[in-house]
Amino acid sequence: MFVPLAKLIDLHDGFRQVHNLAGKSYLLLQDAGQVFLVENRCPHMDAPLANGDLERGTIRCKAHGIAFDLVSGKALGPLADSLDCLYRLELIYDGDRIGVDL
Repeated sequence: MFVPLAKLIDLHDGFRQVHNLAGKSYLLLQDAGQVFLVENRCPHMDAPLANGDLERGTIRCKAHGIAFDLVSGKALGPLADSLDCLYRLELIYDGDRIGVDL
């Protein structure tokens, strides 16, 4: 079942929107023209990522400063090998909307 999340016309670099899907919080965001849907929690200590800093394809958690690559989901820096990746959902385009298939 397609669940629409946003209209394409509303998306822009820096766009962020939190959605609750299947009992979890997800962050829809756009950076450098790419749109991502990641679980709204840092794999390090579960802090929300909605207010994280976006910078050149990464999101940095405000709680402890750990950055994650938005494409691969992998943590960057000294803790990279010890942390889980960001959990991401595949996005689907349907007409003038972007969403997910649940």
